[in-house]
Amino acid sequence: MRASRSLALPLFFLLCVLSVTACGKSRNVVLLLPDPDGHVGSVVVSNAQGSQTLTQAGTATRIAPKAAPSAPEVLSAEEQAQLFGPAQRALPTKAVRYILYFLSDGVQLTPESKADLPKVLATAKERQSRDISVVGHASKAGEESFNIELSRRRAEAVRKMLVKDGLAPDIFDVTSHGSSNPLVESSNPHEPKNRRVEITIR
Repeated sequence: MRASRSLALPLFFLLCVLSVTACGKSRNVVLLLPDPDGHVGSVVVSNAQGSQTLTQAGTATRIAPKAAPSAPEVLSAEEQAQLFGPAQRALPTKAVRYILYFLSDGVQLTPESKADLPKVLATAKERQSRDISVVGHASKAGEESFNIELSRRRAEAVRKMLVKDGLAPDIFDVTSHGSSNPLVESSNPHEPKNRRVEITIR
């Protein structure tokens, strides 16, 4: 049995494959799941006898010896739990994301974002995270070389605040995108929602 992945970016998927034995006959069950953000891709399951394509979350195909994969079917929650419960429980916990905004041309958080910083810290400590990405962004005002450096300083400022409040310095991945990935497409080069740091806690 071959499961070949067919993926239309930016969609992603999670796939569970299980070998079970019923009435003395071995078979495989392939189940398509959404990724932690809810997106669903597709998977082609094929063998010498034929193939099936799964495109909907919660659908599955069954493959018995010397038989083509069965038509896609929706597995009930009960059967999913029975067949794939341990595998699903072992999946990584969904990442938590925060966005903190900054005042213009500097590394000072807006009052609202400053008030959100304790939530970021509490989430990281509760999850005992060892993997936090901090990505700095800037608006389109000014030269891009300045924006790249400014967004780097913003990301680093957030990292330092979280380290000061008790997180380990080696759990962070800090990057800078300048103005290349705006949150809001706007004719205003000073768009305040683009002056930000995005934090992902895994």
